[in-house]
Amino acid sequence: MKKKTVVVTGVCGLIGSHLADELLSMGHRVIGVDDLSFGKTANVRQHAKNPRFELRRFDILDTAKLTRAVKGADAVVHLAAVKKIAEKDPALPTLTVNAEGTRSVLEAARARKTKVVVGSTSDVYGGSTALPFREDGECVSGSPDAKRWAYAVSKLFSEHLALSYYKDYGVPVVVLRYFGCFSERSSSTWSGGHVPIFIESIAAGKPVTVHGDGSQTRSMAHVSDVVRGTLLALENPTAVGEIVNVGNDEEVSVLDCAKMIHRLLGVKGRLKVERVPMKQVFGSYREIARRVPDLSKAKTLLGYEPLVPFEEALRRVIAARRA
Repeated sequence: MKKKTVVVTGVCGLIGSHLADELLSMGHRVIGVDDLSFGKTANVRQHAKNPRFELRRFDILDTAKLTRAVKGADAVVHLAAVKKIAEKDPALPTLTVNAEGTRSVLEAARARKTKVVVGSTSDVYGGSTALPFREDGECVSGSPDAKRWAYAVSKLFSEHLALSYYKDYGVPVVVLRYFGCFSERSSSTWSGGHVPIFIESIAAGKPVTVHGDGSQTRSMAHVSDVVRGTLLALENPTAVGEIVNVGNDEEVSVLDCAKMIHRLLGVKGRLKVERVPMKQVFGSYREIARRVPDLSKAKTLLGYEPLVPFEEALRRVIAARRA
């Protein structure tokens, strides 16, 4: 890929910061956008003195600043978002930031037909039972009474926006449905997923909190695989106008994940598990029982496949924690 200027929204988050690492290592210029409501400057501190990196702190809904950031850029990777929420949390920020933020990015890219890679989520598949999840499969959302669906719905609407800007205005867009990922940089809160929380809890000798019986499955990738898929989408012109799954297709239950971490950490004694009823956390939301991607399209279209097995990813994060 020739040297480019790439705007990365949500640059201080997990995927955004690792993507910035790779882009800069390849010689590109990165304009990072983040309001730091979720991301941390520590994630990009290593680039503070790099003349090819610039961090602009503002809200993604500030269209004037966003337009200035995108002007002259060769591409935008839109990762800024408000993540999934529990029933006790307000839903409006998730709905407005994810939907209007995506519109702002697409509108800023419209004038120059700047390429936009829009980060979506496997959550859009919702309660679909057609596994593994294919991009042309149904997206089954639940009742709007459950606030947690706000994330999936806002991201699905963002996908529609992206494809509409492509079809109606000719803006070259690629939508990537990210499945779960983690890294040595992951937040040890629920926004960072269950893996880093489990590692911290088990290492400290505390019980792991499992929602329900722990039989629900997830396909978790090391962030390096997700970043590589994103770079391939940036480079490949045949991906324009497409929705593509990116992640790891190893399916592991939440409980088995905890057991694996317990074994890799070498903690003595039995694994301590504290089960919390789903309804207590998510209200009427029905937790997705299984989540595993069909990566056929990513392999065919992008030449993508995950390179880091799940257990190896765990080993890397555990080793970094010990170091």
